[in-house]
Amino acid sequence: ESELHHNIRVIHKPPKSHIGNRIPYIRNKFYDDGMWESRASAKALYKYYVGNEKYDVEIAFFRGLSIKIISGSENNNAVKLAWVHSDFRKAPGYMNNFKSLPDAGKAYSRYDNVICVSKQAAEGFQEVIGDTGNIKVIYNMLPVSEIKKKAAIKPSVSVYKSGFHIVLAGRLLDSAKGQKRLIDAVARLRREGKDISLALIGGGPDEQMLKDEIIKQGVQGFITMTGSQRNPYPYIKEADLLVCASFFEGYNLTVAEALILDTPVLSTDCTGPNEILDYGKYGMIVDNNDEGLYNGIKKFAENPDLLREYGEKARMRQSFFDENKILRQIIDLF
Repeated sequence: ESELHHNIRVIHKPPKSHIGNRIPYIRNKFYDDGMWESRASAKALYKYYVGNEKYDVEIAFFRGLSIKIISGSENNNAVKLAWVHSDFRKAPGYMNNFKSLPDAGKAYSRYDNVICVSKQAAEGFQEVIGDTGNIKVIYNMLPVSEIKKKAAIKPSVSVYKSGFHIVLAGRLLDSAKGQKRLIDAVARLRREGKDISLALIGGGPDEQMLKDEIIKQGVQGFITMTGSQRNPYPYIKEADLLVCASFFEGYNLTVAEALILDTPVLSTDCTGPNEILDYGKYGMIVDNNDEGLYNGIKKFAENPDLLREYGEKARMRQSFFDENKILRQIIDLF
């Protein structure tokens, strides 16, 4: 919020008070959004969260609650846009605050456009929700010059680096990002005599579990957890390899950011990275399992020429992230 332009007004309203919100089990069953938000109509939600003010463009930028809120708008003059950031066939959450799948489908059909951040995300949306007749694919926009500028700043936390240093940047949520299996792969390679280190950039609910796993594997001297970082780019720039170990992804910004910073990429076979890397042309894609991840990293650890090859491929891919072209696509929707 501190980085927003001064002309941007932020209106924050917490989930509406409900007795169910005060009972931990029930509250957890209803995600972070409260029981009333799931039971209330879309029109009631819009009235509570947005009110009577009229806008020219109304955007729901995340699944679940925001989709339901804006779908309740009766402002017929506003352009209504919804974003889909993940493959609904793999990522949970699209049903948050909806009573049924048809209810979710009706909500999405009220938008002028549903913007999916990858082709596979669009395919997943159509398979799960259905063809709402308003789907577009627009890749996420990246501030290329800003990323390169921030990458030159000294990192705020020092990390241990061995002869072969890899990095994963993302929320510490293992069920999505797969940090535990990456820790295990690094530990296995070290036991085999490989001089390898890892930096995990980010914070999240699985932080303690991952710390325990590092200790369990006996690699606490070789794996650094930096916690949440407002500027992850120096860590990505200084790594020999960025790894996406995710079980599923909609786009994965860090894969794109690594290419922008000339850092070679290895990714598990999941939605967004496949398209960013053009299915292996600009980065290594491995089977989405423990062995696939281990074998891919091992190839890089044993072959420095492979790092140079994929570093060159990263540079070749940078024209794909033309921010002006993507911005034009988004503005045209307005």
